Amino acid sequence: MSGVVEQDARLVVMANQIANNVPVGRDVSEQVAEHIGKFWTNPMRADLQRIAEQSSDQLREEVVAAVALLA
Repeated sequence: MSGVVEQDARLVVMANQIANNVPVGRDVSEQVAEHIGKFWTNPMRADLQRIAEQSSDQLREEVVAAVALLA
């Protein structure tokens, strides 16, 4: 597996884990966007944007919505 593929797979897992673990009290997509905006680097966010555009089926729908909020 190439480095980019492995990195993309890690980002997908991380983003989906964030969505799985945020409190239910607020909108999940907003919380995911807030977390990614605070803690992920610009290159990580750009890669997640690319993943969401090219293969959004790997991401929870809340993550895809969060990516749209970050754009």
